[in-house]
Amino acid sequence: MSGLTLARTQTLRMRSELASTDTAGLQTDLRGSLQAGRGEFARPGLPLLACLVFLLVHPLSVTAHPAEFERIEVLTRRIEAEPLNPSLHIDRAASYSHDGEYAQAMKDLRKAEELGDPVFVAYELGLLHYRKGELSEAKVQFDRFVERFPNHALALEKRARLLAEMGETQAAVTDYERVFALTPRPNPGSYLSAAKLFASDAEAGLAPALAMLDRGMQRLGVIPQLQQYAIEIELLGSRNNRALERLESLKSVLGGGPEWNVQMAELLIRMEKIKQARRHLSTATKTLRGLRQTPARTELAKRIGVIEKELDAP
Repeated sequence: MSGLTLARTQTLRMRSELASTDTAGLQTDLRGSLQAGRGEFARPGLPLLACLVFLLVHPLSVTAHPAEFERIEVLTRRIEAEPLNPSLHIDRAASYSHDGEYAQAMKDLRKAEELGDPVFVAYELGLLHYRKGELSEAKVQFDRFVERFPNHALALEKRARLLAEMGETQAAVTDYERVFALTPRPNPGSYLSAAKLFASDAEAGLAPALAMLDRGMQRLGVIPQLQQYAIEIELLGSRNNRALERLESLKSVLGGGPEWNVQMAELLIRMEKIKQARRHLSTATKTLRGLRQTPARTELAKRIGVIEKELDAP
């Protein structure tokens, strides 16, 4: 194994360890290891200069996931064996991009464009621009890819999110509709995103948003994240009874836990059904006592206390 390849392997291992280290002490720890001649850099047969050169070329990313580094190393070895294979460069670019190493990702994508059809690079290039906040450039690449592959659901979904951020609501909804038509079981989040697009349109009103949420649940079953947003919309329209029906439908899905009981109590208070609300608060309190204490449950207990105090106020 060459000194540089070994350096890369050891550096990747060190990156994995540093990924869980506080950034505040990162430079101090690294400097200390080098000065003391300890740690990964001091292993027998490992040229220190090669390590330093590799670190300069590939700066440490303290937020990266170790699995990405391992994948990058595997792909690097494969590229060394097949340097003219564009798909390997695209795959490594995807890992670099996901890891936040955008310069390395761009370098691989440009190489893949040289080696093969640039259209096959457009999807990952679009993602890279999107992650960098370069929305117009991202749209150009997604458009290019979708023109060649109009039934690529994942690309359509990514472009829909991009279009929504760019304020192109109708175009985004159109892409989401195509995703729903192409995907046997769409991501619930796509229905939620489409519904929020409708809700943001003051002229359309909230009815199309509710219809989109109900379409999603008709297809996927009762999904808490969709039903909860539907409840919010119902309450905005002062349709308390409809909101109550939706919340009751979540009992079996959420197991009738303390959070659900508190939400029921708050809705019943809004409807001036105080006696029923108190029963739900009591149930929530009893359930919480039998559960392991967590920050979220502590906050929920405080929330119950505030509600009960308000109910007891003259």
